[in-house]
Amino acid sequence: MMKRKCLYIAVFIFASLRASLPASGQDTGKDHQNSSVFKDYKPPGPNQLIRPSDVVYQLWEGFALVREANAGDPAAQNELGLRYLLGEGFPVDTSRAVYWITKAADQNMSIAEYNLGVFLNNGWGIKWNPFKAFVRFKAAAEQHLPDAEFALGLAYTDNLTVARDWTVAYRWLKAAADQKYEPASQVLKEFVRRGIPIPSDSTQTAKAAHDTSSPGAVKSFELVYLNFGPDTTSHVSDLTLLDEAFREGGKELRKALGVSTIFEKGNQKDTNAISVIEKAADVGSPEALVLLGRCYEKGVGMEQDRILAAEQYLRAARMDSRHALSLLLHLVREKGFPEAVESLAKKGNSDAAFVWVGLTELGLDQRITDNQAFRLLLAAADDNNIPALIELGRCYYTGQWTKPNPELGRQCWRRAVSLGSREAEIRLAAAAVIADSNSTGSSLAGMIDTLASASNDGSMLAQVALGYCYENGIGVTQNTPEAVKLYRESAQRGSQTAYHALEKMYNRLRPTDTEFRVAENN
Repeated sequence: MMKRKCLYIAVFIFASLRASLPASGQDTGKDHQNSSVFKDYKPPGPNQLIRPSDVVYQLWEGFALVREANAGDPAAQNELGLRYLLGEGFPVDTSRAVYWITKAADQNMSIAEYNLGVFLNNGWGIKWNPFKAFVRFKAAAEQHLPDAEFALGLAYTDNLTVARDWTVAYRWLKAAADQKYEPASQVLKEFVRRGIPIPSDSTQTAKAAHDTSSPGAVKSFELVYLNFGPDTTSHVSDLTLLDEAFREGGKELRKALGVSTIFEKGNQKDTNAISVIEKAADVGSPEALVLLGRCYEKGVGMEQDRILAAEQYLRAARMDSRHALSLLLHLVREKGFPEAVESLAKKGNSDAAFVWVGLTELGLDQRITDNQAFRLLLAAADDNNIPALIELGRCYYTGQWTKPNPELGRQCWRRAVSLGSREAEIRLAAAAVIADSNSTGSSLAGMIDTLASASNDGSMLAQVALGYCYENGIGVTQNTPEAVKLYRESAQRGSQTAYHALEKMYNRLRPTDTEFRVAENN
């Protein structure tokens, strides 16, 4: 008899779902050979979601397996559920998979409890419910299953399911790490790097994780967006920026950066990588914008230009980049930089004008009034500066520095599109589906296609707008799990808009139990 190999489905529970199962019981189709539902799928990382029991692979086949499951054997029930999940000897059916795994979980089988939590957390074959998922993860964690301890630890970091509590999070993650669960060890290292408060006694045992009675919620640490939020460390390394762009960027950007040596000493002409970074920046990828700003700042692959570096950092900051503000502040503090911005702006340099406006808006430069800044922005837009046109459109749309006038905003964006801006095209599509969601027919379908394509290419704005469409059924079939997935991916990248959208979705389902009370801005 052959022993069944462990099945790994590489989808991070509380981060991005890059390859997910269907949200209901529909078939997946045999053409999706790279889908995570297939046992030959090779995960891009060590994180595992569905974990089968260590039963003998050929122990039960067909009728015999069903007979054992119907007889109430939890291992057979969990195994049968996994086979329905994977289509091994049974048609792929996530609803049936949930049915049998629930049977096993209700008998307190730890692995089945964990698996059911995964289904609930992702809305696979069952209605999305992160609170019921938490209960299942907790039950499995209390039986010392490291995967569940890890999931439970993460749940205490994002302030969505339960109140954020760094001490409790640390204890559960430490319990998983003590069992050699590598993802937990990596998160604990990130705790240290980010300066997240942890218990002074770092030698706590796994047993201590199961005592969560002691208070430990940290109120002073800044809001964390699932992936530990904005990086507040004083030094942002080239490697950090490359790593983040590789993790969060679109497929083409990941491919280019996978072999990129653009920041290595002596190799400053990785033109292919630079081209891909510029393309990703054009769709509004905050990671690519920051990376492009760094290239301008250091003169990597292009002529060194601090003004253009600041321009990219400002655009990235508008996209909620974790690193953009600290990098921008570093530039502003450089000797002569503010004076250079002013001098060039007064000479008609539209890039410098855009930067001066941005610094004024952020409160980093107080030498001109808001009214002067707006006039400077108008002048830069008149010069066909694309970032200025996009920013001016946003001002008209939101009423910043001027009376709200969405049509004037759209005119600015259409003008930027005519100049070749893909970000402006994305903004027009996002505005149409969110603010003007009564659009119908082929026009709406085209906007959805624009957002889907841009989201795949790394646009955070498109990702959030697409999440909104799936949440509300605008131009697509309403799909709560897909909306949650897209919002989580964006929130992981730093989007406050996506995080607040998640908050609303969680709050609509939030039980009245004390355990699930979450203080606003905890």
